[in-house]
Order: sequence, then structure tokens, then C-alpha cells
Amino acid sequence: MTWRGTLPAACWEAREAPAIIPVEAESTSNGVFLATHTSIPILLRDRVDSAVGGTIVDEHNLRRAVEELPADQPIIPILGKSGTGKSHLIRWLRINLKPNDATRLIFVPKHRMSLRGILELILEHATSERAAELRAKVAAASDAAADETTAQLRLRNELAVLVETRGADKDGTPEENDLRAFLACAEGLPALLGDPVFRRRLLADNGPIARLVREKLSGKGSEDKEDAFGFTAADLDLSVDDVSKAGADAASVASALASDAPLRDLAAKMLNEQLGPAVSEVFGIGGDDLKQLLVELRLDLHRQGLELLLLIEDFSIFQGIQGGLIDAITLLPTETLALCPMRVVMAVTTGYFVNQMPETVYTRTYKVFDLELPADKTAPFDPARFAARYLNAVRVGSKEIDKHHTDERPEPNHCLQCPVRDKCHQAFGEVAGVGLFPFSRTALDRAIRSQSKDDAFVARDVLTRVLRPVLHRDQTELNEGRFPSAGFENDFHTGALDTLDNVEDQVRLRTPGDPALSERRVRMVRFWGPGHGPQNLHPTIHEAFAIPPLSDLITEQQTHLHETVRPGSIPPSDETEEPPAGSPSPPPSSPPPAASKPPLVRAVDEWHKTGELLQRHRNDLRNIVHTAVIGYLGLEDGYGGDSGDWTKGGAELAPSFDAKTSIALDGSALQTALISIDHRNMEDVRVLRALAWVDAKESWANVPQGDALQSLCVTKVQAWADSVSASLLPSQGDDAELGRLAHALLSVSRSLGIADSYKSDALSRVKALFARPSKLADPEQRPYTRGLQDRFTSADPKADRNLLQRRLLRLTSYRQGTGKPLAIDLPRLVRAMRDDAGEAPWPEHVPEQIRKVADGIKKRTTMLDPMLDETRRLVPDVSDLGGDVAEVAHALNTLLSDLAALAQSANSINAPALHSAAKSVKAGDLKKVKDLSEGFDAWPTLTTDQRLRLVTLDEGPALRIRAWLDPALAAVKVLEQKLQAGPASEAQREYDETLQRLVAGLETLSREVMDVAGPEGGA
Repeated sequence: MTWRGTLPAACWEAREAPAIIPVEAESTSNGVFLATHTSIPILLRDRVDSAVGGTIVDEHNLRRAVEELPADQPIIPILGKSGTGKSHLIRWLRINLKPNDATRLIFVPKHRMSLRGILELILEHATSERAAELRAKVAAASDAAADETTAQLRLRNELAVLVETRGADKDGTPEENDLRAFLACAEGLPALLGDPVFRRRLLADNGPIARLVREKLSGKGSEDKEDAFGFTAADLDLSVDDVSKAGADAASVASALASDAPLRDLAAKMLNEQLGPAVSEVFGIGGDDLKQLLVELRLDLHRQGLELLLLIEDFSIFQGIQGGLIDAITLLPTETLALCPMRVVMAVTTGYFVNQMPETVYTRTYKVFDLELPADKTAPFDPARFAARYLNAVRVGSKEIDKHHTDERPEPNHCLQCPVRDKCHQAFGEVAGVGLFPFSRTALDRAIRSQSKDDAFVARDVLTRVLRPVLHRDQTELNEGRFPSAGFENDFHTGALDTLDNVEDQVRLRTPGDPALSERRVRMVRFWGPGHGPQNLHPTIHEAFAIPPLSDLITEQQTHLHETVRPGSIPPSDETEEPPAGSPSPPPSSPPPAASKPPLVRAVDEWHKTGELLQRHRNDLRNIVHTAVIGYLGLEDGYGGDSGDWTKGGAELAPSFDAKTSIALDGSALQTALISIDHRNMEDVRVLRALAWVDAKESWANVPQGDALQSLCVTKVQAWADSVSASLLPSQGDDAELGRLAHALLSVSRSLGIADSYKSDALSRVKALFARPSKLADPEQRPYTRGLQDRFTSADPKADRNLLQRRLLRLTSYRQGTGKPLAIDLPRLVRAMRDDAGEAPWPEHVPEQIRKVADGIKKRTTMLDPMLDETRRLVPDVSDLGGDVAEVAHALNTLLSDLAALAQSANSINAPALHSAAKSVKAGDLKKVKDLSEGFDAWPTLTTDQRLRLVTLDEGPALRIRAWLDPALAAVKVLEQKLQAGPASEAQREYDETLQRLVAGLETLSREVMDVAGPEGGA
């Protein structure tokens, strides 16, 4: 059962739609044509050259004008753009004009009418001997040019000859005459037309030469435009695959045309000027022949006492021979030229009539009927009345209509026999007793608006883009409970962009668990609803479409479905405008007015409707989503330092989660982004819209339906966060690699002397993996150690430490945007720092580059003998110092002071420098140096880590002691030599004894230091 009982839900047969609503007006029978005919407003003007004024009339005024045409003004043009109904009026005239026996009517259709066909139509009515001669000429000429390829080549060649011989017109301005001369010379357009390289472009299927030849041989097709074929400037903006193979002249003129738009316009004009004579030459029949034929026909008909009525459905089909036609129809009878009266009604596009017709046509024009109404002219035209006649005809069917027409009975109204007529008309609307189902006035208006340009009513577009698709495609959808279909919305969505554009309103129309039904209900309310947000419509509409109403929605009681609605006059919804002052409050189901919505919320609504989003809004929304997801990831801030330390280099080792590249709002990035948000996905749009709301209002309490939306966002953002984590943080199965990486980096940190790397707690060790090493105090004295550390700490992203750090971060962290800090999965990394984790075998998936670097680090950090040698040379032997450095230095300084008082000091001894060097030695330096010496002695028994710690400990104490000890030993030696040089007095002997005691305490240490330092050490 359907809403119509045992009858199908749809009250028509789909196959009737293309039969009743064809592309070409001439395709239907007279019965169907009259059954679907509706009066269209026409602007009647008495003057051809006036674009103002005029009177709104209908087709009956046109018929009376044709019947009363004066002999000296025999022409009536019907003007209008393509699809406005010119052909329809010509067809209506053919049916409704009642020519008497004295009138011969010739109808020239616009489709499938070749040049030969046009002439033969005229020749049918000619009986003279001259007509017979012309008939033979037409047949012979047409047969000679029947091959399309030959005709194209001949037309191209003929144009080249005519442009060269006639193109240099001298009637223009001096500048234009010069340009004409350039284009008409043999090196200009003729060279281009004759060049084999440019041939393919000039003879292209959609080019003017090919189109004109097809029309003359086969007539215009339904897909062809009504404008006359001819060259345009675009046809002469030529480019070819290999211009180097073109002739020099052709390439030169083509280059000039490509760079100069006015020159292309002039070239097109010159070619079009020669199309007529070229057609005449190629097809053997031209304008002069057509003129002679018509003149002969009029002479013949005059002798028979007859008159001629010529109805031309599209004047542009006379392209190339129109001059002869114009001459013939503007030729008036004289005493010496006894021609029959001739009336001409021609459908012609406005542009062609204004720009192509000569002045003689204007002087012979009686009245102009224009289907394009100016903005200041209004007419009582009802699109619903226009559509209703076609809807009824499709329901009745072409056979039944033709039967009534043959029997001269009125067209039947199919609604009279429908069991649900009354409630159908009440819900969907009707015009003169004919129902608008499956449309309503509102739905029809929105569908028409979607197919209109500037809200102009174009009959052909309404028929072929609105009525026929729905009646043909959607009949099955309606019968099977799938209407309104997705195709309906795809076809007409632009007509309802301002209706139900709020995603939350659409959510309120959902039926849980039935997305298809939910989508149909949204379409129904969007197109058939009054535009006041989510609501139930008239119960019959729900019943007809098999869409049950929702219990929590109100039913609109003041919908006024039967009002006449002008296309484009959709009433504003509460979402788009503030309600007028004094108006009642909107119902609870209505969303807030646009003025109260934050800009980003309005931007999301517009994006959901159109897919269009300003870049600044896109960036703001990405940042809002990014901030929300970061809050749900719950990872610790790690120890990565500046992001520049580790984000350089291969992206595969350091992926990131940032707003700009990781979050996509539509576009090609939807397939690759970590978070993809599609304007066609209702849930995505709802969450994005809600986040925009709360970002603006700062609290869910201030957001409409905040509790429900907060719950929705929590679920979705958590899912996004899980997706980000899953994409950027590898699975726990990578812990084996992580352990190897962590321990390799720990070895590097130890070789760099980072103290935390030797601590036992895991957190200190994690810090050590990223800590900055201190610089060597004297890198020149330790070239091997410096080279090793440089290999690990170079700024090059491929340096060993940098590479392993990025790989480790790849396994444990992600970047929070373009800045810092680095988010790290700290518990997982701490587990990797266990001692046993460094011995796990490498997993197979680990890149070979990573393995090689880690293995190389292990090898280099166990080959420590060169570092030991460098460290030994820096550390002095202080075992025989005989006391604390400060005590020995004090004794030496006292000796030097006393000798200086006796003028016995040596000039080479710098006592202040010795004093300063001694003060630089710290209290614990001597112990650290002794510990180093003990470590050297125990070297064979130390572990690798103990050795690394020994050779990377701070060398400062040893260097500070050496900085004092070396000059101190030198000073002692100088003093010894000086005192031994002269005779010994009592005082000298006393000083000599003191010096000997000092020397005895230092000479052993001096020898040791000299041995360690080698040639570069000592004084």
C-alpha cells in the first residue's frame, strides 16, 4: 500500500517524461505541444533600434501582428537568448496561423536542415522552368561537396584566397587599415591557413570551419548553439605541439595573434567577412543563388495569385548565404518586378540580429517581439502554472493527449481521477486544478533557482534541467520509498543553500539507526519546508514520501504552500536574518539568529553548504582542533630541548602533529592527513562547529545544546587523539629497537662526558640522551677525543647522535606543532633504559642505516687506547710533590721574594704569574689528579664504562696543576743554576740549603712531568 492506496506512489510513467519534454520543440506532436503550451511574457517594440519602452504582450498579439503585416514592412523578428522560447513561438504560430488557400507557408526548422535541404524547401513551391534549372543546380552542387573532409579543405583554401584578395579593406581608420594589410598579405593569415602544422587546430572538430561544413551538409544538431557559426578571437589563439616545424611566416603571424587580443579580434572579423563568398564557392550555391531562387518563387507565386509566408526557426542556419536571403525578403514589388507579397517571421538571437543584420532589415521590420524582459518590466508570469501543464501532460501520457486532440476534445486533467486529489492539492499545491506533486511551489521555486542565472526564467532550462530529470529519474525512487533522492539534492542543492544550512538542525531531523531515512527527511524539509528550521511538514507530504514525522518536532501550521512564489524569493530562515521588530519569538526548535553566532560558526555552516572556506577561517579551525587533540593525548613533556635540535633531516625519522599539515579540511590532503574533516560528513561538521562555538564562548554552558555537544566532542576528539597516537607512536613491538637505540645513545653520552649518563636512575639516563655535552678544556691537546666527540655532536642531521636521537623520538614521541616542548612517552623510554634492554637483537624492520650507526658507536666507544694516551699526557705525576700544592707554592713564592730583595732573582722568572697560577689551582684538584693516576694504573682491570668515565672526566684539575707546575719547575732550575755560579756566603749558604730542600721536594715531580710532557712539555 502507498499513500494512494493500491496505486503506485508516483502518478505518472517515467517513460512519458522524455516524450512530453523533448530537447527540441519540434519533436512532440501538435496535441502534446498544445497540451503543454503556456503563455510567456513578450516585450513588443515598434522600433528595431530602441532598447527602451515597449509593451508586455502574449503570443496572440504576435499572431495578429503576423496576420496584419504590411507589404512594405514584411519582417517580424522574435528575439531572445538561447532557450527562452523562440522556437516554441514559431511552432505555436505554425499551428495557430490559419493561412488561406492563397498562402504558401514555408517553415525552415533549425535542426537537421542542410544547405541543400533549405533550398529544396523553397523549391517545392516553385513551378517555373527557371526553378527547375535551379533545382538541378542545387542537386549537382550539393553532391559535389558531399565529402566533409574535402569541403573543409576547400573552405580553408578559399578563405585564404579571399582574405588575401579582398581582406585589405581601406574604409577603416589608418591604424586598422595597416593591420588589415598585414593580416591580408601572403605572409599573414593566408600563410597561417595554408600551413600544414597549424592545419589540425584550424580544422578541429569544434572549430568554425568544421562546424560550418557540418551544418551546410547535415544541418545543426540539438547540441549546437543558436548563434551563427563563425570565427572568434579564441579560435585564433593558436598553439601547436611543435611550432619549430611550422613555416616562418605562419609561426610569425601566429605569435603576433597570440600576444595581441585586438589583432585576434580583427583577424576573426576579416575571416567572417569572407565566409559567405567562400561557402558559395565551395558548395556551388551562394547568397545570389538563394536570392534568385526566392525572386523566381515570388514571381511564380504572383502569377498564380498567391502570397508567401516564411517561418524561420533559427536565422543563423543561413550563415554564409544570409545576404541573398536578406536581399530577397527586403525586395519590394514594383511595376516592373511583379513579386508576390512575402511575410517573414524569424527567430534570431538578440546579438546576431543587432550585430549582423544590415540596415535594410531594420527599415523593413514591422514590429519586434523580444523574450528578454528588461529589469524595469514585470509580467504576471507564474512558473508553477508553466510547470503544471507539463506535469499533467506527463501523467496523462502522449497517446491519450493525441487522441483527445484528434477528437478535438479538451486536454484531460489527470488529477480528476486521483483518489487523493484533495489532500494532495492541499499539501503540495495546485494550479487551475492541476497538482504540483511531486513538487510544491516552494520546492519548484528552489529547483528552478538552482538552474537559473541571475534568477532569469529560461524555459528550456526549467524543462530539461528540472522537470524532465525528476519525472524520468525519480519516479522509481518515489515508488520504492527513496525520494527525495540524492540525485534530486545534487541537481538542485544551490537553490536551497540558505535553507536548513545548520548541521545541528539536520541532526534534529535524524532517525537513529536509519541514515538513509534521515538524509531523505533533511532533503524533504530543505526543499519542501518553509525555511524555518527543523519541523514536521504537512502530514500528506510525509505520507507521500514515506517519511514519518518526528514526535519532538512541531508541525508548521502557517506554511502558505499555495502562494505564488517568484523564483529567487525564498523567505529567509531564522539562521540567516534577525527577526523583524515586534515579530513573535521563534519556536524552540529554531536555531539562534546569525547575528548571535560567532564568525567561525557561521563559516562552518557556509562550508557545510558550499564546501567553500576562507583560508583564515580554515587556519583558525585547524588550530582549534589541534589544541583540543593535544589536550587529550596525555603524554609527558620530554627533554628534547629546542625543536631545531632534532626535527631537521629525514621526515621519516621525525614525523609531526601540527595544525597546518596534519589536519585537513577537505581537499586532496583528506587521504593522507592524520585528522581529516569533510564538509559532507555531518558528524565531522557538528564537532567542528561545536568546537568553534566553545572556543568563542569559552564554556559549554554558553553554547546552545552545550551538554550534548560537549559529549559528542569528547568522543570525537578522543578518537582523533587515538588516531594521532596510533599513527605517530609505533606499537610496543618496537621496544627491542628502542632498547638498542637508548643504550647506543647512552654510550655516546658517556663518551661526551655527560655526568647523568653514569647515574643509576633511569630518569637521569633519559636526560643524558639529549643533554648538551661540555666542551673540552684544551681540545688542541686531545685531537682524537675531539674528533670522536665532533662525530657525535656535529650539527649535521646525519651525525651519529642526531640520527639516533631522531629515530628514538620517532618511536616514543611526536612534535606538538612547530614549536616545543617535545611530547615523550616517558614510561616507555624509562623501560628501555634497563641494563638488559641493550642486549636485545635488532628487529628485522630496523633500517640498515640505523643499525650501522649504532654498531659503529659501540665499536668506537670500546677502542679507547688513543683517548688513554691523550689523557696520560695531560695528567702530571704528583706522587712526590711532598705536600699540598698551595704549601709548596707558598714556599716557592717566599723564596722568590727574598731573592728579589737581595737582587739575586733571575729576570726569566715571572713571580706574579707563578703566584696567579698557584691561586687557580683548586683545593680538590690534587686529589682528582691522584685519582686519575690510580685509574691509569688499574686500566687493565676496568670495564668499558669505567674506562669511558676515566678518559672523559673533567681534565680541568690536571691542566690547572700543570699550568702552575711547569713554570714552577722551570723557576727552580733557573735559581739552582744562578746560586751555583758564585762564591757561597753565610747568607747564600742559608738560601742554598733552603733551595736544596725545595729542589729535593720537586725534582722527582719535575722529572715525571717532563717525561709525560715530552719535547713540548717542561720549561
